[in-house]
Amino acid sequence: MKQALICLIVGISLFAGPASEANAQRQKPDLEFTYSNSDPAFETGTGPIVTLLSINNSFVERGSMDPFANLAETDGFRVVRRQSDLAEALADPSGILVIANPYLPEYRNFPAMTPPSAFSDEQIQAIHDWVNNGGSLLILADHAPLGGGSSKLAEKFGFEYLNGHAANTARADAGYVRVDIEFSTENGLNEEHPITNGQSGRKPVNRYYAFGGQAFIPPPEAVQILTIPDGWSAIFTYRISAELQSALRIDASGMAQGAAMDYGKGRIAVFSEAGGFTSQIIDGTRRFGFNTEDGEENPELILSTLRWLAGFNP
Repeated sequence: MKQALICLIVGISLFAGPASEANAQRQKPDLEFTYSNSDPAFETGTGPIVTLLSINNSFVERGSMDPFANLAETDGFRVVRRQSDLAEALADPSGILVIANPYLPEYRNFPAMTPPSAFSDEQIQAIHDWVNNGGSLLILADHAPLGGGSSKLAEKFGFEYLNGHAANTARADAGYVRVDIEFSTENGLNEEHPITNGQSGRKPVNRYYAFGGQAFIPPPEAVQILTIPDGWSAIFTYRISAELQSALRIDASGMAQGAAMDYGKGRIAVFSEAGGFTSQIIDGTRRFGFNTEDGEENPELILSTLRWLAGFNP
């Protein structure tokens, strides 16, 4: 069993538009939601360390990923919340680094397809070398502009983001923003990968609900976990509501919203929708994430992904 240090660089907004102070006030983590984990991987407080680390975003400081942390703790992972630099995040050569939605505020000065990188070339090379030497990396990269900051980093490993929005084409043509996708074994969920087939000690994953996100193209060496079904488009805009029908778009059928692969001595998993990895409450009443009936099975995939990245063998 690989004892891992999990460092989480996080930031998430579940709205179609850019994160703002107003949105942050409307959207809160649902800390009243509890997940019953009857078969944890590790005894409480003995598993790999999860470090919540904020780089180029403020969402972790607002608690947006606290539900994810709570979920990880039910499986025995040890969660540490702190600010630190990348060197400390890479101090464990066999750890897991989780990067979710870093982005720079000057994204508006760039086309939606080519957002600015939240990481320097030196940081990207350091992360690449760390994974190649045995580290494991989980990237969550949501719809524009939220996932764009990790686009250049993902390219270093062969993953190509579309950096827009994934949307149901027919609904978009009718003027509706419809971005949620119910993945099932009949609708794009790969049931044969160790993340989904029960090999991690969790029950097999046969359903995952994505609440938004973008499309991406994984490298040939990767295995797609979530494949976007027919009838979906990638729409290139930061203003999905205003430019739903006018923005450039391409067919996204067959592209990915989740993929994983071995890389050198390490491992990497990429998911291009972050809402399903947490639980939120909007305007005090509307739930969003794995605290909903739609997303109630999402914890199985989340915990199985962490176990796979940690090299856990039940």
